[in-house]
Amino acid sequence: MKKTLQVANIIALIVTVVINYLSNTGIFNGNTMASVSARYENYFTPSGYAFSIWGLIYLLLAAFVIYQARGISGKREVPAIVERVGWLFVISCAANSAWVLAWLYDFTGLSVLIMIGLLTSLWLIIVRTRMEMDLIPIKKIALTWWPFAIYLGWISVALIANVAAYFTKIGWNGFGLSPVTWTVIMICVAGVVYLMLTWKRNLRESSMVGVWALIAVAAANWGTTPEVVNAALIVSAIIFISSGIHAYRSRGQHFLEEARH
Repeated sequence: MKKTLQVANIIALIVTVVINYLSNTGIFNGNTMASVSARYENYFTPSGYAFSIWGLIYLLLAAFVIYQARGISGKREVPAIVERVGWLFVISCAANSAWVLAWLYDFTGLSVLIMIGLLTSLWLIIVRTRMEMDLIPIKKIALTWWPFAIYLGWISVALIANVAAYFTKIGWNGFGLSPVTWTVIMICVAGVVYLMLTWKRNLRESSMVGVWALIAVAAANWGTTPEVVNAALIVSAIIFISSGIHAYRSRGQHFLEEARH
């Protein structure tokens, strides 16, 4: 079973990367990720540069897949994380690919549900591996924790943006509240999520992705919507300071664990 999982993880990531690459060629429904995003642009849509984080995410996921492939030939011991993650990584890759297709074929509501499934699979990976709850060597942190922490951080804010795009598509009236007000509310909700990830699960890496995303939201609205800009900058500053305080309080823990080994 371990070797089956190892091979499945490798194939799943390759398929996901290929589909994401093709998504920007117009081969699917004549659309690209950017063209659909522009169609449903709203105040929560981040500046285009924010999406470059996908390069980092896939690089880290590739590092994880290479690490988990150790022992696949039978000459070395298979890393314990392979069984802990189980089929969840494959499920997350399938959800990622399905989301791309749903988005490009304009099934925006379905894409929200799929992204919830993707976020759930990433969260379960974090829970199963006790990510950031146990002390392990920094090498394993970089190869097995950071890929999913940063991935979760981006999908957390991407889900909010996806919901905003869906509401824009259906012309939701916002219960009488203006789109700007709802955007400020969503920014605050994102802030609460990242603060909880920091203080409840020690996921500072996820929170720093939130800072990156919210600054991109501010950049997209710069000079046009000061309420959104101010809210995004204030919340991102709170998340950043909170992460710094948490890091200071947790200083030295992983290095102590390294010393024990």
